[in-house]
Amino acid sequence: MVKMDMGDDYVATEITDSLEGIVLTKDGKEPQKEIVFVTNQERADVLDEIVRYNILQTLRKGIEDTLTTKTVDEATGDTIIRQRVVRRDALSVVEIVKMSPDCCHDSEEITKNQVYHHLPRLIEHGYVIKYGTVTKGKRSTDYYRRTAKGFMLTTGAWGTEEKRIREKLEGFTDKMLETFNIKLSKEKREELIELSVKRAQMQYAWRTKIADMVNLDIATKETLSMYEMLLDYYSVGSKEYMDVINRIREILFPEG
Repeated sequence: MVKMDMGDDYVATEITDSLEGIVLTKDGKEPQKEIVFVTNQERADVLDEIVRYNILQTLRKGIEDTLTTKTVDEATGDTIIRQRVVRRDALSVVEIVKMSPDCCHDSEEITKNQVYHHLPRLIEHGYVIKYGTVTKGKRSTDYYRRTAKGFMLTTGAWGTEEKRIREKLEGFTDKMLETFNIKLSKEKREELIELSVKRAQMQYAWRTKIADMVNLDIATKETLSMYEMLLDYYSVGSKEYMDVINRIREILFPEG
């Protein structure tokens, strides 16, 4: 007797059903890192190209797949098949193109030619690896994966250009105001966003200083929290920064 057990969605750490029979590369056999701090200007500039940035974001989101495992119930001898819906973060070029519309930032969706053109640069600078190859008959398909689940850029244009920071902060600010039922006039909302952009730009100038202190061999999500805490501690030493923070506080909490 065969029993089916459908599980919940999660990020796959094992070979999924679509990648059955994959031959992993040397890099593909290495565990994916949690967090990588990018403190080198040249490496950070690689992501200043919008298509490369979007490819990386698409790989982060991944694609839906299934993971099937089989076990035998010792008491009954039944084979229990458990199939879970998972998110696979190793994608082929075709899958990157397919999933890109949901991840693209400030541009049209990625084309196949663009992926082939930009992947080598992402691989060269350590953002992406060739994960492995699946061969079915005469057809072989290569799959690619990020070297880390998260990248913390502490230098480069992404953290200093006002337009990009503003785009990121506007949606976040509006959601925060709605979630916490904070009512602001149009003028105060605009001032809040401008101050938030200025705060981000100021703090960004100090990020590399703190990131250089990190032991990159042990960077984890917990490390990221510690990093942000140290950055806050360092930032309060600037009077201009504190003036911005105090004005933000006045806007959000006018009654003190």
